[in-house]
Amino acid sequence: MKDRHWRTRYRVGAYEVWGTSLDSEERRRRAPSAQPADIGLYLDERWRGETDARTPYFVYWPTLEAPVERSLLVRRIKEAAVALEGGATVEVACFGGHGRTGTVLSCLDMVLGGATAEAALERIRREYCRYAVGSPDLQSFLFDVEKELGPRAHGSLRAGEVR
Repeated sequence: MKDRHWRTRYRVGAYEVWGTSLDSEERRRRAPSAQPADIGLYLDERWRGETDARTPYFVYWPTLEAPVERSLLVRRIKEAAVALEGGATVEVACFGGHGRTGTVLSCLDMVLGGATAEAALERIRREYCRYAVGSPDLQSFLFDVEKELGPRAHGSLRAGEVR
């Protein structure tokens, strides 16, 4: 199995987010005794019944495609950013922990780290996983959503603020 993740830490700005693969053997072994995340953003329906986050959110998003529930996803990314700023632990997870998870981690890098889509894409592949954001649809979404989440969008969010 290639590069499966269980709570792989990824820094976005001053904050740390966990990236997780549903099919990670390490997750299966360690999750039952691990501290749960405060917020979980689950991007694959197969996570239903498998989550341990105190507050789980689900977004329907087919593997390697552009998100179907785009506006919900953008809202959840902004909410996750606010939660991180408030001190919450946040886990982002799909099935493999690469495509959808890597895309959301890149989006959080744009919101909280001030990265451009190009810089976020380059960084996620270098520092989190070389397989991240692994399809043309995911890359297109990342560059498209930069208008809403990127450094030129609205500046940084403040605790409690979701635009």
